[in-house]
Amino acid sequence: MKKIYCAFLVVMSITTLHSQTFNSPESVEYDNANSRWIVGQNGSGALHVYSPASGTLTPFTSTVLSSGPHGIEIMGDTLYACDGASIKGFDLTTGIQVVNMNLGASFLNGLTSDGVKYLFATDFTSKRIYRVCPSAGTFNIMCTTTYTPNGIIYDGANNRCVFVNWGANARVQAMSLADSSVSTLYSTTTSNIDGITRDAAGYWYITTWGGTALRRFDPAFSASPVSVMTGLSNPADIDINAAGDSIGIPNSGNANNVVFYTNITTTVEEPSLVETKVFPVPSTGDVNVNFASPVNNVNAELYDMSGKLLSTEKYSGTQYIVQRNGLSAGNYIIVFRTDDGVVMSRNEIIFE
Repeated sequence: MKKIYCAFLVVMSITTLHSQTFNSPESVEYDNANSRWIVGQNGSGALHVYSPASGTLTPFTSTVLSSGPHGIEIMGDTLYACDGASIKGFDLTTGIQVVNMNLGASFLNGLTSDGVKYLFATDFTSKRIYRVCPSAGTFNIMCTTTYTPNGIIYDGANNRCVFVNWGANARVQAMSLADSSVSTLYSTTTSNIDGITRDAAGYWYITTWGGTALRRFDPAFSASPVSVMTGLSNPADIDINAAGDSIGIPNSGNANNVVFYTNITTTVEEPSLVETKVFPVPSTGDVNVNFASPVNNVNAELYDMSGKLLSTEKYSGTQYIVQRNGLSAGNYIIVFRTDDGVVMSRNEIIFE
């Protein structure tokens, strides 16, 4: 009987292991080292490994998070999770909890990292962004925001974190890592942006509860976002896999599942429809943009590298002059776009 009883326990253990279900999934994170998706289940306080091929969920850790998990992020060999006022960390191999840092926050929600030393976490309720150094056990408040911060992503190339807002006419904003200043990259007409990620080509993706959609921005946030996946259910905190060909989207609403968007941009930028020549490069004064064939009634839009629109005007012809007009040294983007959003030309301008 003992052998039969032991066999029964083994069968029950296997059944339990593979009978996990979604319970208000709030966040997903792709584990590059182990080629797997990890899901934060806000309804059960659990972290699970999800296999899309088999549709199975298996426990990542036995620890139950009492006020989360919300945002999750892998840095090094540790998976970090937002749990109310605290950041919890779990060994990526064993699932054993190795970090517990109470920040005294109200509601930690979004989480990102520089991949080396620092985590950056949004406090949804107190409207703050924290910088956390788990190795030293220290943290500080980077900034207080005007609007409610939600999902956040590190953008090292521009020395900033890009984050999204909750509420009406939700914004995409950036926090400078140099001086903690906050700037608005784009003000949308939708509500309640939850998650944000970026593909290898530089296109940004956000999830919105307003319209229940996954929306895509161009790299410079120079135009309205395009809905690339609709019919979602309170889509929450997203991530993209290592191959850059799949975005995981947790549906925290009635759908109660994780779905994937796979029509990912593969080109670095939109191709120009009209050949151009820019000179001089770099320039100490004005810059000429010569078109191989005339353009008619296009919008000439000048952006800085943060995506801020500096000027716009209608233009027709074959030679456009970008006037410096006191612009500081640095790199800028000039975009020529039709009224219906078609990019005719996109070039980098360098002032020295």
